[in-house]
Amino acid sequence: STSLAKKYNIKSRTTILNWIHMYNAFGIKGLIVRKPIKVYSGNYKRKVLHWMHTNHSSYPETALFFNISAPSTIFAWERRLETKGLTGLYTNRGPKKMKSNNIKFKSLNKSLKNKVNYYLINYRYEQIKQEHGAIINHIKKLINYFKRFSISFILKSIGVSRSYYYRHLKEHDKDIKLKKMITKIKRFNPNYGYRRVTLALINNNVVVNHKKVLRLMKTLKLTTNSYNKKSRKYNSYIGKVGHTAKNRLHRKFKTDRPYQKLTTDVSEFRYGNQDINHRVYLSPIMDLFSDEILTCSISEHPTVDFTIKPMKALIKTLPNLEYRTTVHSDQGFQYQNNKWQRLLKNNHIFQSMSRKGTCLDNAQMESFFHIMKTEVMNVNYETKDSLIKTMKNWIKYYNKYRIKTKLGGKAPKEYRELYLLENK
Repeated sequence: STSLAKKYNIKSRTTILNWIHMYNAFGIKGLIVRKPIKVYSGNYKRKVLHWMHTNHSSYPETALFFNISAPSTIFAWERRLETKGLTGLYTNRGPKKMKSNNIKFKSLNKSLKNKVNYYLINYRYEQIKQEHGAIINHIKKLINYFKRFSISFILKSIGVSRSYYYRHLKEHDKDIKLKKMITKIKRFNPNYGYRRVTLALINNNVVVNHKKVLRLMKTLKLTTNSYNKKSRKYNSYIGKVGHTAKNRLHRKFKTDRPYQKLTTDVSEFRYGNQDINHRVYLSPIMDLFSDEILTCSISEHPTVDFTIKPMKALIKTLPNLEYRTTVHSDQGFQYQNNKWQRLLKNNHIFQSMSRKGTCLDNAQMESFFHIMKTEVMNVNYETKDSLIKTMKNWIKYYNKYRIKTKLGGKAPKEYRELYLLENK
């Protein structure tokens, strides 16, 4: 059709396509130039528009079906119906007036007019519902499209009560504010799951159910994908190489005062090609009162001195207490060593050890390592320095900002400081 249009200097290829359709439908008669019928009855116009909407047909298809010379005629009818209502279909140009057909516009049946409008509203609503989104958004689009109709009439036409609409409209407005707050919290705390997002909202005086937070986070696609790579776990136990201590905690990790129960362990973190030459080790000391990391050490070699270093640093900062401190660990060779045990004894610190091969005896520290690796080791680090820098920054973040449910929505450091402030 494009080549024919160029060959015969016809401006639009659509004209040629229309001739083809007319010929296929009506034969040679379809190509005869016809004078457009000057007057179509209002009922006929309604019939044409009804057929077009029911069959979801285009203007050209409808014109071809009803043998109407110009598709633009049907377009004009539809616009007139939308802008002027049913009356617009019964208005004809020329000297003939509706009086000749005994139709008085002012006395048109109101119920008939409403019926047509009802059809238009529902037709448009079915189109809008094909779009993705909440029902309340669909209704708002429909109301915005038919501004000439009252909200009550539109709601009645689609079978929605006013109370339902205004209640959900109010809830929708609340959800918009809540979504903005959730997005902001996740932007600054990308590793927050829905429970800690809920706590953060509560800390900002927004009382909301955690299930609703989860639903909105799913809608916003902000749920956390946890890193859960299974890798070889570092094990510092190489047999009995020194003295083991009894288990003083017996999995009673809770305490109501700081510095009473501490726990420690060693874990490895890999970088580069992650072979034996590309690993660093972390030895933190945690206060079970607030789960705060009081001090830690990072090294390429998990030696005895490596574990003693953070312990010495902690001892220097320990306040005078009315009770003795207990330090719990597993049976790693570092903690069986005489240097470690003598350091604790000389500073009047009780030593406690897990039973052999029982990781649950030191569950709090195991949990900390799991959380840290979930949030730190979700990327590959090319260099040792980049890994160590990330580890140090994350521990600072954990102590100062990572809120916990068990701490009432407080971060470990904040929880300890509040306690000390209240118990001066």
